Amino acid sequence: MDIIRKEELTQILDEIVTTMEGAKDELIELDGAMGDGDLGLTMVKGFTAVAEEIRTLDETDMGKIMMKLGLKMNATAPSTMGTLVSTCFLKAAPAAKGKTELTLADMVEMGRGAVAGVMERGKSKPGDKTMLDALYPAVEALGAAAAAGDSLTDAWQKAYEAAKDGMEKTTSMQSVHGRAAYYQEKSVGRQDPGATAMMYIVSGIAKAVR
Repeated sequence: MDIIRKEELTQILDEIVTTMEGAKDELIELDGAMGDGDLGLTMVKGFTAVAEEIRTLDETDMGKIMMKLGLKMNATAPSTMGTLVSTCFLKAAPAAKGKTELTLADMVEMGRGAVAGVMERGKSKPGDKTMLDALYPAVEALGAAAAAGDSLTDAWQKAYEAAKDGMEKTTSMQSVHGRAAYYQEKSVGRQDPGATAMMYIVSGIAKAVR
């Protein structure tokens, strides 16, 4: 898989659903420690709806598709993480506007749009123990791989490894956002659920393009 069209995006979304279904119990447990414990269910529900939605669209403009998928995610998963994942779709869309095929360079721009959107919407930055701690390094790795001339497959594998590393680093961080922030230093030593969910999203993309 070197180019992403609607057909390939459908395959990617299916793989994310499968990945989320496998991670559901882990995400519920992580989120239940300091949140409301519904993260695994929310992510499966949201991505299942998005994977079904793309099959109903006649649209081939990848930017318009991303917009519609973002709106579907927002409507189906009205939670903090659902809203932020929806933001990723919506803010990635402008870089895909008017294109029926996406290259690795397009995906890097889309990823940067998603990062900026999440930082703005969540009033957060890398190091705050959020999904950004997996998303930001993944996009940076994707950009570095594109600059080095890597294949789409290799680039997304590097993005996944960076997301996993970023997620693991959240264990030593203290939460400053959301319900977990109430626990202050007690949040140290626990892996961030949002970063874990984001790592699984990147993992699903990497598996699909492989």
